[in-house]
Amino acid sequence: MTPERKAKAPQPTSVELLWGARNKPTRGPRPGLSLEVIAKAAIEIADEEGLEGLSMQSVASRLAYTAMSLYRYVSGKEQLVDVIYDTALGLPRPAPESGDWRAGVHDWVWGMLGVYKAHPWLLRVTTNSPPLGPNQLAWFEALLHHVSGIGLDEEEVLHLVIFVTCAVRDLARTSSELAQGTQQSGVPVEEMAQDYARAMQDLVGEAHLPVLSKMVAAGTFEPGDGEYNDIMPSLEFGLQRLLDGVDGYISARGR
Repeated sequence: MTPERKAKAPQPTSVELLWGARNKPTRGPRPGLSLEVIAKAAIEIADEEGLEGLSMQSVASRLAYTAMSLYRYVSGKEQLVDVIYDTALGLPRPAPESGDWRAGVHDWVWGMLGVYKAHPWLLRVTTNSPPLGPNQLAWFEALLHHVSGIGLDEEEVLHLVIFVTCAVRDLARTSSELAQGTQQSGVPVEEMAQDYARAMQDLVGEAHLPVLSKMVAAGTFEPGDGEYNDIMPSLEFGLQRLLDGVDGYISARGR
């Protein structure tokens, strides 16, 4: 009689790994190896080489293990990226209880930008689900905390938080891509800004692009004190006008 084979234990999902199955490999653990150790090495590689340089083999080589050893902890690169995305976010810095919700949102935005600056590859990870990891939800909660109780309904609070989160991420990604463009081309940032200003002067005519033409004539696209890819002025202006609008919306309803 053929002995029954034991069913293979199902691989934990990314969410399960992030919320507690961190040190429960699917097969026997290797001494000195853990999901935290693997994640730390993977983040180092992603910081140095981007997601393109990240693979199960590159992580294993850095840790002096075989790639097969890593599969005891994660199912593959896709799940590894899920883990390091949440891990690299870290926890938001506790905000001072000033009672100024606008200042709280501002601090949150700049904190998020700091994370993206430290780990630019985070902006390359596809957003294929709402936040579910513990650190993702901690950032979510932190922003919700600032805009809850200011006079918006729960659904309105959610819409505002989603808008701010996506705006920050998209502007940060644009800045990162522009910075990569300068690195790949080898052209200094100042020269790229001058080239763009000249191109706008050559291409924009009053007849077909009257508003842009007026801005070009006013020197709006001429290089200034900031860097070519500096999103801070745009983000600061947009964020403050958004918060002005929310203030006015709440006041108009008398809340």
